[in-house]
Amino acid sequence: MKKLAYSILILSILVLTSCEDFLDDPQPAQSLSSATAFTTAKDIQTGLIGAYNAMQQSDMFGTNTTMVPDIMADNGEWRGSFPSYVDVSNIQVDANNPEVGGMWQQGFRAINHANLVLKALTTVEDPALTTDLANRLKGEALFIRGATYFEMVRFFGKPFGASSANDSGLPILTEPVENASDITFPTRESVQAVYNRAIADLEEAAGLLPQTNDRGKATSFAAMGYLAEIAFQQQDYNKAANLAGNVINGPFSLTSEPAGFFVNEGSDEEIWVIIHTTQDNPGVNGSLATFHHVNGRGGDVVVAPDLITNGYNKIVTPTQQAAINAAGYIVEDLRFTTLTSAGNNVRNIEKYEDFTNNSDDAPIQRLAEFMLMRAEALARVNGVNQTSIDLLNAVRTRALRVKDATGAVVPNSNSFVSFTTGDFASADALIEAIILERRVELTFEGNRYHDLIRLGRTVKGFAPDANELRWPVPQRELDANANLVQNPGY
Repeated sequence: MKKLAYSILILSILVLTSCEDFLDDPQPAQSLSSATAFTTAKDIQTGLIGAYNAMQQSDMFGTNTTMVPDIMADNGEWRGSFPSYVDVSNIQVDANNPEVGGMWQQGFRAINHANLVLKALTTVEDPALTTDLANRLKGEALFIRGATYFEMVRFFGKPFGASSANDSGLPILTEPVENASDITFPTRESVQAVYNRAIADLEEAAGLLPQTNDRGKATSFAAMGYLAEIAFQQQDYNKAANLAGNVINGPFSLTSEPAGFFVNEGSDEEIWVIIHTTQDNPGVNGSLATFHHVNGRGGDVVVAPDLITNGYNKIVTPTQQAAINAAGYIVEDLRFTTLTSAGNNVRNIEKYEDFTNNSDDAPIQRLAEFMLMRAEALARVNGVNQTSIDLLNAVRTRALRVKDATGAVVPNSNSFVSFTTGDFASADALIEAIILERRVELTFEGNRYHDLIRLGRTVKGFAPDANELRWPVPQRELDANANLVQNPGY
């Protein structure tokens, strides 16, 4: 029965999300092979769309990898009625939680689509499949597989490090499931092995992908960005600094105000996002604006008090605030005043404003993130240094406005809120300032939980390697595959 259940699961994913896109005259799923489904370059391109589609789902990059890390941590509070998210926020998920099961299913759906494309690239003979096109398609498929493995292992595996080197991560699948005879019952590989797989895929992708591509599709900069994120999570700060520097040196620039990236989608600050359009319409219960904006579902996710007390309110230091007060000025943080709103005794999030069409892009990579990443990494490698301070100042001065009594921005406004090397007595002091800036700048973009884990800090009272913080293998997967071992504590 277990083999039958697993077969039905895999084949249902294939027939619903793969085969029907490629065939005018579909054959039964059990006999469908890539030789039939992929015969032209266009077929392969269509198959790649299926992989992006799986990433776009709300269970994965479309919503949950962006929203969940903040409600699991101390940035956001879940006030909605969905029991699955209540349990996620309270760190009380079980093996039947729909968010847990949805991430596993959609993640491996994306991986299987990527594997189908990679195999087809070795078998399809079509003059239209030029070397440049084949390299780009291969690079995109590898990017999808590598990025998906990295995002998933951070939820289902323990934190990267010596203690988790041999700890169970995820099954590593590099061959596609095309028909019933391909079905295997894989075991979970170690956290280290999953990281290695993601790195290998993304390194190869970075060498194959162009620097520019259609919006929403992978580029060499997006692949380098993920490699930087992986190095950062691994605490390989020298590597993270170098990779983040390569991304920063790309064709990107900060928008003039923090809201610009979110309101004017497709700006020069964008490195890689998951695009949602009015045609996609993730649904009333499946978009970022739906959950965050007060006019969506009334504000399922709100700003946690700790983010205000120990985040926004501490961005301007006491010394800086004293100088501003002495001059008779006030300071405004646009990230607070324009990206949140007051209502019902809470602060609501307005980074995602399209609650009508549910078409806000999911912000996976943007320039400010890598500027702060490089700033922190360099501070850890080189101590107090001007490059880190310059990067930190560039992000914070975009957001902070010093104003006079009339509300006009004062001349030399940035001088009141910029840092110098003399402001930091130690590297640790500079690092803490950058960590605080990351918390405020990148809030509700899927970073805070992972930062706390990387920094070895508690998450809602749990130690970073606590079993409770590690999502369980979905029960339906355990029922279908006896070779899968459940995480401790479930």
